[in-house]
Amino acid sequence: MTRRLIEDFLPIKELSQEARREKAIRHGHISTLHVWWARRPLVVARAAVFGALVPTPETEEERERMKGFVIRLCKWETRDLEEMESPDLKRAREMIRQANGSEAPRVLDSMAGGGSIPLEALRLGCEAHAIEYNPVAYLILKATLEYPQKYGKRLAEDVCRWGEWVLKRAKAELSEFYPPGPNGETVVAYIWSRTVKCPSPGCGAEIPLFRQFWLARKSNKRVALHPVVDQVSKQVEFEVLQGEELKRAMAQGFDPSQGTVRRANAVCPVCGAAARADYIREEAEAHRLGHRLIALVTTQGRGSGRNYWIAREEDQLAFEKAAQRLEELKQEPSPWPNGMALVPDEPSPGTIGQGASIRPTYGLTQWGNYFNPRQALALVTFGKWVREAYREILQETNDPDYAKAVATYLAFGIDSTANYSSILSGWDNRTQSLWNTFSGHNLHMAWSYGEGNPLKDEGTGSYLEAAKRSVTAAIGSSSKRPSDSTQIGSATLLSNEDTQFNAVIVDPPYYDNVPYTDLSDFFYVWLKRTVGDLYPEAFKTELVPKDEEIVHNPARWGGGKEGEEISRKHFERLLTQAFREIHRVLKPDGLAVIMFTHKSTAAWEKLIESLLQAGLYPTASWPVHTEMEASTHTREKGSIRSTILLACRKRPTGQTETGWYQEIKPKMEAYLRRRLEEFWQAGIGGVDFFVAGIGPALEIFGRYEKVLTPAGEEVTVERFLDEVRALVADYALEQLFRNGVGEVDAPTRFYLLWRWAFGPGEVLFDEAHKLAIAEGAEIDELVQRGMAKKSKDKVKLLDALERDERSLKREIGGSYPLINGLQTVLRLWRKGDTEGIRAFLEERGLARSETFWRLAQALREVLHENDEERGLLDQFLPTKERLERDLRLPFA
Repeated sequence: MTRRLIEDFLPIKELSQEARREKAIRHGHISTLHVWWARRPLVVARAAVFGALVPTPETEEERERMKGFVIRLCKWETRDLEEMESPDLKRAREMIRQANGSEAPRVLDSMAGGGSIPLEALRLGCEAHAIEYNPVAYLILKATLEYPQKYGKRLAEDVCRWGEWVLKRAKAELSEFYPPGPNGETVVAYIWSRTVKCPSPGCGAEIPLFRQFWLARKSNKRVALHPVVDQVSKQVEFEVLQGEELKRAMAQGFDPSQGTVRRANAVCPVCGAAARADYIREEAEAHRLGHRLIALVTTQGRGSGRNYWIAREEDQLAFEKAAQRLEELKQEPSPWPNGMALVPDEPSPGTIGQGASIRPTYGLTQWGNYFNPRQALALVTFGKWVREAYREILQETNDPDYAKAVATYLAFGIDSTANYSSILSGWDNRTQSLWNTFSGHNLHMAWSYGEGNPLKDEGTGSYLEAAKRSVTAAIGSSSKRPSDSTQIGSATLLSNEDTQFNAVIVDPPYYDNVPYTDLSDFFYVWLKRTVGDLYPEAFKTELVPKDEEIVHNPARWGGGKEGEEISRKHFERLLTQAFREIHRVLKPDGLAVIMFTHKSTAAWEKLIESLLQAGLYPTASWPVHTEMEASTHTREKGSIRSTILLACRKRPTGQTETGWYQEIKPKMEAYLRRRLEEFWQAGIGGVDFFVAGIGPALEIFGRYEKVLTPAGEEVTVERFLDEVRALVADYALEQLFRNGVGEVDAPTRFYLLWRWAFGPGEVLFDEAHKLAIAEGAEIDELVQRGMAKKSKDKVKLLDALERDERSLKREIGGSYPLINGLQTVLRLWRKGDTEGIRAFLEERGLARSETFWRLAQALREVLHENDEERGLLDQFLPTKERLERDLRLPFA
C-alpha cells in the first residue's frame, strides 16, 4: 500500500500563515458568495486533497523539493485565470494523474457544506462528488461547483445585467419609502432602537434600548448619539455630537460607551428605574417592544465618508407608508409558489446561541419577525422581480438550466440583503458600516440595529452589489471543470457503490459548535419563495430538514439532562454511520481525511469512538492554524484556532488486532514528544496545542481494534485522552519553564497552563477538571481557597487583581503555592509598596528562588499584551537585579 504525502508531512507553519491570510481576503473568494458557517480555507482543502492523492517522496532531497512545491501550490494566488493556466496547478494535476493510473481520481465530500473541498478537488483535476443534507448549502454548492464552470463569463455578465433589471423595477416600487437624506445625500443606513415602557408606575416613559451610543469611533472621527431627557414630557430625544461638542459633553460626564442596557437589564433615562431582563423579555414576548427610528447615516458617494443626522419626520412617514403598503400587499394574491405567506410565517426557535443552543425568543416566533415592515417589503419586492426575471430569461434563452442558474445568484442577492437588513443586524462604529445578522455562529438579540438601503447602487446592504459580488466570487473561485455530481442527501446513507473513491475528504459538524439547520432557516424561507420551485428536490419541507443533521443540540430534544443524553446518542449514532459509509465507499488503498476543530474532550471522544467503530484508523495528523486572531468567536474565549487534519486508512473487515497498553504507551509517549516538538516550532500554542497532541497519540492507539491493560481491561477513549492531556501538559510546562518545572507545585503549574491555554475566559467545569487532574490539582479546592470561581457549569481562574487578599495567604494541598507569592507581589507592586515587596520576599524565601523568577517570566510570556497582570509583570521583572542589591542576597 503506497504511503501518501499527507501521511508523511505537510508544511504546517507555512500552511497556517497562508490560511490566516486567506481569511482576510474578500474580493473573488467563495466566502462572499453566500453566508456559510465554519467554511474551511481553500488552501487547507487543497493541501488535504493533494496530500491524499500523491505518494510521499522517497529521499530527503525529493522531500525538500516537494515541500517547496506544496508551499507554492497552497497559496490563494495559485489559481487558473481565464486566459492562463497556473503552472503549479497544472503540475499538481499531472502528479495526481500519474499517481492514480493516469486517470482522474474520484474524490468524495459527503458533508460538503460551503464547498471548499470539492472545489479544490476540481481545481486539481479530480472527479469530484459533493453531497450535502442542507438545501441552502446544496444551492451554494450548485453555484460554486457547476454553474460557473458550465457558463463562465457569460453567467457573470448576465447576473449583472439582470440584477440591474431587478433593481430598476424594485426602485420604481420602493423609492418613495427610501427618501434621500439631507442635502440629497444617499442613505447608507438607518439606525434604530428597540424600545420598552418604563416599568415604574409613576413614569411609563419609552426607554430607548442602546448598549452604547457611539456612531463612529475612529482616531480621526468620533461621533455619538447624545440622549436629551425632558423630565416634564418624559420624552428622550437625541442629538448627534461630534468634534468640540462631543468633547465638552464627555468632559461633563457623558460616556458614549455606556448605553441604557447592560447584560439585558435596562435603566430608564427619565426616572432611573430598572427594567430588568425578565420584564423586557415578557414585554417582547407580548409583542410590546417598539421600534424607534433614531438616526440616518448618509454619504455623497464612494470615498466621501459618512455623515450622521437625526432622523426627520419625513423619514418616519416614509417608514409608516412602507408598513401600510406591506399590509395592503398581504390582502392581495401571494406572488410565491403554492400561495405561501407573503412574509415568512414559518416557526422560528428564537435567537440562537453558540454551542447549538436556543435562547429566549423575545417574541421572534416566526422568521418574518426578524424584519421590520420596510425590510420585509423590500425583500418581498426584490423576490417578486427575481421570479419575473427568471421567466424573462427563460423566454430570451429558451434554456431552463441557464435561467435557473442566473436566478439563483439573483436570489442570493436577496439573502445578502436580508443578512444586512434585519432587526438583528447592526452598525459597526469602528468601520462605519453595517454588520451582518450573523455576528458569529449564532443569532443574538439586538437592542439597536442598523437597516440597510437596498436601493443603493453599491456598498454594503445594496441588493445590486450583493448579486454582483455573489457571481464574482463564484467565477473568481471557479475550476476548469464542473462537479461530476452535486447531490442533496444524507452522509449516513450514500447512493454510491462500494469501494468507488480514491479519497474521501470531509469537514464534519463539530459536535455542538454550529447549529447549521437552525441558522440556515433564516435563508431557506426566502430561497423557498424566490427559487424553491426550481429545485423541487431540495425544497420539499416547511423548513430545513433536521432529523438527520449530525449535530449535538440538546434544545432540539427538550433540553435538560434527558435532552442532553438523547442528543448525544443521536450525534454519536449519525456520525458513526456517516463514517461507516465512508469506509464502505472508500477503495481498499484509499485515504480518508477528516478535518476537525473543537476544543472539548467530549467532542473529540465522540469523534474518535465513531472513527474506530466505523473501521477507520488515523495514520497521520496535522494542526493547521486557520482562524484570524481577531475572530469574534475565538477572541479571548480559549477557543481553538487550528483545524486538525486526520489522515485515516480502512481497517480491513475482520481484522481484530489487540494491543497491550504497557507496550503501546512507551511508543506513544516517544512519538508524541517528537511531534509536539514539531508543533511547538511551528507556533502552535494554547488550547490548540492540547488538541494537536491527540492526533499523533491516536496514530499509535488507533492501529488496534482493542487496547487492553495487563489485567485485561479495555482502555477507553476517555482514558486515552486523559493520558494524552497529561503528556501534552508536561511537555508544555517544560517549554514554558525552560525545563525547570520539577519543583513547581501543582496549583502553580495549573495556573500557568490555564492562562496559556484559555486566557482570561471561563471554561466548562469538565474541561477545567480534567486539566487540573492532569496536574495533580483539584478544582473544588482551588475554588474553596479563592484561586478560582465557579458559576453553574463554568470555572474562571482569578488573576492577581481579582483575588481576595486573604486567599493569597492560604496554603493549597498542604503547601504555599508559588503563584500565590507572585500574585501577592504584583498586588503590592500595583500599590507602589516596594518595602512590602522586600519584606514579603524575605519572609517567604522567594528572593533566593530562581524558580520564582522563571514563573514570573513564563507567565509574562503567556499573557496577552493587553492583560493587566502582564502589564504589572512588565514593570516588575526588570527590578530583579535591584532587589538583589537591596536585599544583598545572592540569587541561586
